[in-house]
Amino acid sequence: MEEYGIYNVDLGTGIGHEQSYFRPAIIAKAMGAPRLCIAIPLTSNLSHLSLLYTAKIEKTASTNLKEDSVALIFQLRCIDEARLAGGAIGRADEEQIRKIKMLMKEMLAL
Repeated sequence: MEEYGIYNVDLGTGIGHEQSYFRPAIIAKAMGAPRLCIAIPLTSNLSHLSLLYTAKIEKTASTNLKEDSVALIFQLRCIDEARLAGGAIGRADEEQIRKIKMLMKEMLAL
C-alpha cells in the first residue's frame, strides 16, 4: 500500500453524515502492523468544496479517477487494509499531497 495512493475502498454503512459504501479514497498513512491505514474518502460531489478541510482532486492520468473529486479531509478515518479493493487505481500529485498535508495539520492543530 502506497501513501497518497488512491484506492477503491468499502467503507460499509455510515451513520449520519459519515461517508460510506464503495468509493475511492486517498491513503494518507500506511501503518503496517496491525494492517491499518488512515484514509481520506473522496466524493464526486463538487459542492463539498465549500466545506472546511476539503481539497479538489482532479481527474488526471495520475489520479486515474473517473471524474473530478473532493478529498474530504475532515472525514479522515482509520480503516483495516481488508477494506481496500485491490491495488492502487492512481496517485495524488505533489501539489495535491502538499495541500492535503497542510489541511490535515491545520485541522488537527499540529
